[in-house]
Amino acid sequence: MLLDKLSYEHRASLEQSPIWHQARERGMRWEEAAVKDEEILAASRMLPLYAAEVLSVMLRSFSAVPVESERLLKELRKHSDLSGAECQLGLAELEGAGVLFSVRKVWGERLYFMPLDSFGGWQRALFPCNVDPISALEREYLMNGAMRGYRKPLGRQLLAAFSALGRCGLALTASGTLPKKTVAKLMQAVDIDEAALASFDLKWPFPDKYPLTVAFILEAGFAFGLLEQDEGTLKWNEDMLSRWLRLDDQCRERELMTWVFAFVLPSSGVSAHLAAAMAGLEAGTWYTEQRILAAIKVNLVPENVECEQRMDRFYRRWFELWHNLGWLEIVHREGHGEREWFVRWKAEAPLHDLISTSMVRNEPPFVTVSPNGELMVEPECPFWVRWELALLAELKSDEQVAVYRLEAASVAQAMELGRNSSDIKAFLVFVSGGEPFPTAAESLLEVWTARACRTAFAEVTLLRCDNEEMAALVEQLPSMKAYLIQKLGKMDYIVERTQIAEIRQALKKTGYEARKAVQSEIGAVSTSYPSMAEGKNLWSGTSHTEERKRSTPAYLYEAFPLQHFELNGPSLRGELPAIAQRESVPAMWIKQLRAYHHSTRRELIEQALLWQTPVQLRIERELRSFVPEKLEQKEDGWAVIGLLRDQPGSSLIRLTPDMWEEMRLVIPGQDATI
Repeated sequence: MLLDKLSYEHRASLEQSPIWHQARERGMRWEEAAVKDEEILAASRMLPLYAAEVLSVMLRSFSAVPVESERLLKELRKHSDLSGAECQLGLAELEGAGVLFSVRKVWGERLYFMPLDSFGGWQRALFPCNVDPISALEREYLMNGAMRGYRKPLGRQLLAAFSALGRCGLALTASGTLPKKTVAKLMQAVDIDEAALASFDLKWPFPDKYPLTVAFILEAGFAFGLLEQDEGTLKWNEDMLSRWLRLDDQCRERELMTWVFAFVLPSSGVSAHLAAAMAGLEAGTWYTEQRILAAIKVNLVPENVECEQRMDRFYRRWFELWHNLGWLEIVHREGHGEREWFVRWKAEAPLHDLISTSMVRNEPPFVTVSPNGELMVEPECPFWVRWELALLAELKSDEQVAVYRLEAASVAQAMELGRNSSDIKAFLVFVSGGEPFPTAAESLLEVWTARACRTAFAEVTLLRCDNEEMAALVEQLPSMKAYLIQKLGKMDYIVERTQIAEIRQALKKTGYEARKAVQSEIGAVSTSYPSMAEGKNLWSGTSHTEERKRSTPAYLYEAFPLQHFELNGPSLRGELPAIAQRESVPAMWIKQLRAYHHSTRRELIEQALLWQTPVQLRIERELRSFVPEKLEQKEDGWAVIGLLRDQPGSSLIRLTPDMWEEMRLVIPGQDATI
């Protein structure tokens, strides 16, 4: 989200922040440490107290939503004991460390935000969510509950959708959208219930053409650089597609979870706290929703009835979403007039930080080929193999061990999209670990590849055969005689364009299925389904170093499109008035506690109000911290109203100048003796 916009100097300054000292000692760059839970936890312990308080209040009040500086400062003053200068200094510290960033709106106001991929880490560091697993009694309730149906992990669902898109073709209609049949195929390919996405109020273009689920699929394709748009069509970025298919499964799912969070966190309001807290829980362990929510409400839900009601209303949508994306298991149990929920992350859920996103080389065998053409696919089978299998064979079962079956229609489809007999056999032999190809399956494959795509329809409405023998065979078929108007040369026949469907059906019944596409040029082959099995360099899992690039258009709208604003450089401590102007007041006002005349005491208070800084007072021989809010002038003298800190339940009080013995100005973040 940010790295492309950060200059080298800006990024270097973030790495030098004192809070990342331990990460630097381990040789870790800022962008690596800023998204790792253990490094964020270490950094949180290095934050100055006022910076930690600023961050805590900001997270509690706004969760993952960007906020204008004026509103943020107002909330900070309302929900903390900090002075205005301490709030500003805290923001400067956080921005200087790359914990927060800001953009400048057209009219100059700053908009503060936290990078979404570090939001969860900071929330868990500042507000640990301690949730106990279910008890023995609750386990009995769990065993009697009803489990939600199985959902494949999001990566597997997207693979199925992208495979369907490749088989259907990437051409767009005149309105610039995919055809209805393609949209229907994409909907069938995934397990996602659209209501799980719709609950986050996502917006997207073409709502009359695309269901939200299809917009979600297409946005994923563009976000990861797999798809690009050309005139009148979509097209694959084959390098990026190859990279994505060869990623380690856990790495791919982690990238997908980060991407999903980027869209739904800003629009999820206070329930974003549930998402961040849940991501810190242990995979494979059952929890009750009541305990999870109770743990969050202790520190994270603002003391506001409306917010608490919103949390109660919306937190389940996260469970629904994660279940639909294949990462969470849910069990329902009816009891006490309500439905109780039990939840647990699947073992493969992408919860933990990943050190590397490099490619991994997976060694076959992944597939067992049976004599009848069934292909038994191991759970560890990499995506690039599944991509090809989705083209070559029909998916019959997609459980832990997936089952595909070679069929005449699927083989014909593969040949339609550029594969040939030797390619298909070589691929299946490789992914089965070099095992001998079953004779029966080989015979079936030879028959199907020998018959498929032997004929094709051209724009001139010619029925074309691939050699003279095939042309003679077509001419001799009784069912074809009525359709052949005239023979051209030795391999072509003129046919009626309106009778293509009937001719196609007649050829299919005799076992010689024609190509589906009507070609404008002889020998033209569709490239809508890139091959992932065209050489050992691909089979070995070669990495692609090309940076992920975003191509237009967007298929989901971001709740807060920050990329349209100019990113600010880090705020500087020295720009704060109290620090920049400290030389304009007598040094003794800052360096030491002293007793002053009432008129001078007023001057110090007025200066503190101007700079929004605290003052230190000695009251009845005790040192107290006081944040002045306003001066009050009456006939009998003046008084100051403000917050007397350092005691529980602090509230505004009124002090007259005779109520303290000594005082000094406090410059936040500065040693009094300097």
